[in-house]
Amino acid sequence: MKSMILLLLVTLTTSAVAAPLHLDLEMTSEEYQKLLQDMEKSNFKRKQTSDPSVEKALKIGGRLSQWIALVNQSRSPETAIRLTSAATRRGIPIDKPNFYSPATIEKETNALLNELPKSMTEVLLSTGDLPTSIGMDDESFITHARRVDKNYQSAARYKSIDQYRADYIRAANRDVRGFHYLMVNKIEEEHLVDVASIPGSKVDRIRYALIQLCLNGTGNLNRCKKEVNKAFSKNTVAAVYKRYIKAGKTAWNNFFKIPPHARRHDFKWLETSATVPFNTPKIAKFVPYLKNNVEDEFRWNGWGLKINFGNYPNGPLLKFQAGVVPHVNELGGNEIVMDSNQPIEEYESQWTIRHEFGHVIGLPDCYHEFYDVYTNSYVNYQLDVTDLMCSRAGNMNERIYLELKSAYQNR
Repeated sequence: MKSMILLLLVTLTTSAVAAPLHLDLEMTSEEYQKLLQDMEKSNFKRKQTSDPSVEKALKIGGRLSQWIALVNQSRSPETAIRLTSAATRRGIPIDKPNFYSPATIEKETNALLNELPKSMTEVLLSTGDLPTSIGMDDESFITHARRVDKNYQSAARYKSIDQYRADYIRAANRDVRGFHYLMVNKIEEEHLVDVASIPGSKVDRIRYALIQLCLNGTGNLNRCKKEVNKAFSKNTVAAVYKRYIKAGKTAWNNFFKIPPHARRHDFKWLETSATVPFNTPKIAKFVPYLKNNVEDEFRWNGWGLKINFGNYPNGPLLKFQAGVVPHVNELGGNEIVMDSNQPIEEYESQWTIRHEFGHVIGLPDCYHEFYDVYTNSYVNYQLDVTDLMCSRAGNMNERIYLELKSAYQNR
């Protein structure tokens, strides 16, 4: 984890707008627990947030995890209580972003304590021994537990990142919801020539979208608010759209494009396939773990990616560390670091190695998180929940294939 903290510090000092803790938006509670534990154990001196509502949600969620673990000790893998699976992944769509803050966490905690079955609330609030059974049918328990677990995750995420709030405020410059709204609703310059012709129900949303576009281009929120408000009063809204739509498009594309510096020189593109070298893992079981997951994922319409295992001094390799947040050392980098505490047979591990391999071949994350001064909360979303690089609900798709082809075909 110390290496992960160092990596995050490097990110903090070398990027003006990227959030310093760009963590997967769909981390499990177990992953959050490890992150918080390792941050507390490390010599990392930044002060972590301690808010009573956040700590209460963490305590309740932590007790839920302990309860489930105890119950599962007497169950088979087939009947174990599980709160996540490939089938339950839904992602966080850009038009339905996730908002979280001490206020939202406290509100949800209070709602949970009022709405959960009394038997469940008593266990979660108690400090005594945990029961070895759940006292209700599995489906009902899992439905309630997922709400508790989600609130725990919001609290854990808040505690992990709020020490960097100033950086997350700057990350709002990359918020592309404005560009997305205008594109989805097919709103173009010609529709904004006359303010009076804009439907009243859309005025506020268009105003906000244009402020976000301006922010993509200037990075100055106060300036953008003044400029857009003035445009509405002077009937020059179309000019603002024209001035900043390119900046919005660029911000959007940057979540998907492989940057030149991340393009691998050892990635060989062929007509129906591509090859990439990889250092053969010393432990035999990790060879099929890599090969089966990566080659199963990176294929499209007759084209497929192939791993060439061998000994490559400057080639990609797989490392394992206990409790680490899975990551690649840099975009287009050579080190995939995975958590050795997570069984490779689990869905989470299999999705993660596919996603992280995407970073090895230069594909960036297509999700975003920032602090919204409008709502005084953190906001996160995925640009496309069907995309492997955006969401754990996503997979390889034509977009990824075409981006790889564009980056590597003529190298």
